[in-house]
Amino acid sequence: MTGRPSKVLPLVKYWLPVLAWAAFIFYLSSIPDLRFVQGPWDFWIRKAGHMGVFGILARLIARAFINTAYLSWKKIFAAALVLTFLYASLDEYHQTFTQGRHGCISDVMIDTTGGWLALGIIP
Repeated sequence: MTGRPSKVLPLVKYWLPVLAWAAFIFYLSSIPDLRFVQGPWDFWIRKAGHMGVFGILARLIARAFINTAYLSWKKIFAAALVLTFLYASLDEYHQTFTQGRHGCISDVMIDTTGGWLALGIIP
């Protein structure tokens, strides 16, 4: 050991939560006929859930970039938002293979909006 800080530890420390959260989203998308409540509020709760989980994903991505890359906030914001959009698209595609679920472009936009809002709250 030379006493120099490891470059791997920050990557694991900041990017592992991103991967773990993405895996959690993948798991939720694998549940057939996922419902939180019955009745008229189910739709709104699910859409708020979309915004929330993808908002968290966007913040985790931004946190990882802040701590592992030397980029301006504008570039971090853009990169985190693009990655959130891409994962939301992949997630909706994944849902097309889950019984009782379907992919929806409007959900991709809701997910991306959740990421955008989460990134805009605290720069």
